[in-house]
Amino acid sequence: MKKNLVTLLLCTAMFGIGFGINSTAFSDIKTSKVAYVDVSKLLAASKTIKSAEETRAKQTKDMLAWYNTASADIKKQSTKAGKEALIKKYEAQLTQKKKTIKDTYAKKINEVDKQLDKLITDKAKGLGYDLVFRKDALLYGGTDITDQILPSVK
Repeated sequence: MKKNLVTLLLCTAMFGIGFGINSTAFSDIKTSKVAYVDVSKLLAASKTIKSAEETRAKQTKDMLAWYNTASADIKKQSTKAGKEALIKKYEAQLTQKKKTIKDTYAKKINEVDKQLDKLITDKAKGLGYDLVFRKDALLYGGTDITDQILPSVK
């Protein structure tokens, strides 16, 4: 009986110590401020994106005109060997043109991505937010800070 009483007292003491440590740990948890940003709205406002899309559309139009010229040139060839040589030549040029268009657009997109990342980070830190999510990645909660970032988008 004495042994059971000592065991009970030890278990109670250990429970009390564990509960006290757990309470201290939970009291140190800081509540995070959460924000979200509508990235598509920021991208739509970006003049750099608009310029990149206009450039890509112009390059695509120029490439189509070039393609029509190349097709006409191939049709003019009377020999099969001549046609095959021109097809190889124009296919290589077409591949290079497509790569140039893609690389130019990707470079602009990367510039905008870095710019938006910095704008969002700076604004969120300035407003005291600990976490910022994309609007489409957040299910519930948070504060929309898109309109506060929008005037800074170039």
